[in-house]
Amino acid sequence: MWAPKISRQVDCYDMKRSSQITANRVSIVAAALALTPAIVTAQVPVRDSIPTDVRLGIVYQPAYRPGVVMPRIPAPEGLRELADTARRMILRDLDYSDRLQVMPVREELPVEGPINYGLWDELGAVWLVVGAVEGTPDEPVLRLSLHDVVYRLLQEVRAFELPPLRHPQFRYSLHTAADEVLRWATSATGAAATRIAFVAQGPGGSEIYVVDSDGFGGRAVSSDSSIALSPAWSPAGDRIAYMSYKTDDPAIYEVDLTNGRSTVRVDLPGMDLTPTYLPDGTRLGFAATIDGRTEIYTYDLVRSCCPERATFARYANSLSPTFAPDGRRFAFNSDRLGQLHIFVQDMDDGSAELVTPYLYDRSVHNAGPDWSPTGDRIAFHGWVAGTPQIFTVAPDGRGLRQLTQQGRNEDPSWAPDGRHIVFASTRDGTTGLWVLDVVSGRIRRLISVPGARLPDWSGRLDSESHLTDGAAVGSDSNNH
Repeated sequence: MWAPKISRQVDCYDMKRSSQITANRVSIVAAALALTPAIVTAQVPVRDSIPTDVRLGIVYQPAYRPGVVMPRIPAPEGLRELADTARRMILRDLDYSDRLQVMPVREELPVEGPINYGLWDELGAVWLVVGAVEGTPDEPVLRLSLHDVVYRLLQEVRAFELPPLRHPQFRYSLHTAADEVLRWATSATGAAATRIAFVAQGPGGSEIYVVDSDGFGGRAVSSDSSIALSPAWSPAGDRIAYMSYKTDDPAIYEVDLTNGRSTVRVDLPGMDLTPTYLPDGTRLGFAATIDGRTEIYTYDLVRSCCPERATFARYANSLSPTFAPDGRRFAFNSDRLGQLHIFVQDMDDGSAELVTPYLYDRSVHNAGPDWSPTGDRIAFHGWVAGTPQIFTVAPDGRGLRQLTQQGRNEDPSWAPDGRHIVFASTRDGTTGLWVLDVVSGRIRRLISVPGARLPDWSGRLDSESHLTDGAAVGSDSNNH
């Protein structure tokens, strides 16, 4: 299996950038701040699931994003298309990180010879990314260097050995390169080299699909010709667990993305649904309907046995577990109080705590929790005036925050950077998946696919998994 190779070309010492920019940059910073999103406080609508004495509103803080430029990449004949594709993808990934402001570059600006820091400084850039493509179409090499324009320093240089332009892993290798550039510039973890699984309508029913973090490279990974629901990524990113009706007995299956094989993992006497992996990947959490009610269980994947019941609520239903990064607690939704709420439970002592506001004699529907990889927030959807909206709350129930208000928004899932959330929405009048930056409030469309729902964002994909061939989804003419 091909794997991207990264060779270190220059060892640069780590710099702590000054919080003050030199006097000649003050006007540039002021202009950048003027272009960032203003604080938005939405008018609070009538709610039927959120108490009026809790401070809500959709509030996002403006933040300065350093400007980054990347001139066109010189390339020999035969590698021109590859170079242009690489530049386009890397700039898009940097833009979607919401940490850098991608600045346009005029085609006539010089891209070869010594770096003219003064020129890029006048344009307002803080970072300059310079690329070059070498090698052959079968064995191309992308060389990237990051320059600190403010201090006129070369920050990092690395060479990335790429697969051919049409290779299935070409896009993944460029996403990896973009995440490296982001780390160089901001020391932050990127989410470009990740994928999102979701449910959409297939030829014979609903199927499981995956798509890259930028909305391209979509493929079907199930072909059950039945009802497939609730995909969940394994921590290693090489498997996806999901629920399927393909044998008329709802069970939990696992598809191996390296070979496309789907096998039954959990099949208890009743309905098995909403699977999720524990952070160490050795166990699977899920809900099972037994004796007329649904409870949370765990299943040992290493021994392929031993389901253990984790919740106990008489005459109530509990489902949709999601685990804290340390695996010691999990959140889930349950109607044990007569309303559908989010609870957090300790794995050891079994105590469950309510984390969404209880409203006496009100219609409440809070569901679909997903625990942030940073551990400090739980995303979920809650009904507001009869319409689901995305919220986050701390695991102790504090800091309830509404993130959306336009259209129906549900089924949130965190990116591994702990900053972005993917969710299903009808905000533009059609169904699709959207990505929200919880810091700035920026929302972008991921895909517009009829019936797309139940997304799950993978963790960091340290090694590429071969995806089986299938029907493309969310692709366009630039989708390599």
